[in-house]
Amino acid sequence: MSDTFWDYCLSHYPAQESQLLAWQQSHQLDVNLYLLAAWLDSEQQYLAQATWLALLAESRRLQAQWLTPFRQLRQQLKNELSNSSYEQLKTMELRLEREAQRQYLALVSRDASSQHYPQKNAAGVANLPRLKALFGLT
Repeated sequence: MSDTFWDYCLSHYPAQESQLLAWQQSHQLDVNLYLLAAWLDSEQQYLAQATWLALLAESRRLQAQWLTPFRQLRQQLKNELSNSSYEQLKTMELRLEREAQRQYLALVSRDASSQHYPQKNAAGVANLPRLKALFGLT
């Protein structure tokens, strides 16, 4: 499941990068959660609202403890480092993002209500609109 989600992110993130990074700055969007919601919708897998709230809480913890401080440090050092050193920091940040994804997938796998929902109900219970609402996105 982890590699499938990672592959989905690698193929879908580039087309949405500028919008997702803008939302990351303006709404503190966790891009990984956005991509997770989109991926789950593509897999027709519904998560209970309680699971999304648990994912949001875990996201806030991970963002506060290591992702945001690391990202800020990388951005501060951008003009002070060689290209090679800066690329190493970007690679490390990507590893941190992938670890966050693993933790999110662990929460998803513990959701007893997680189920494939019928096609006819797909639009009514889609994950992405609910995640957008949690972050106040339109």
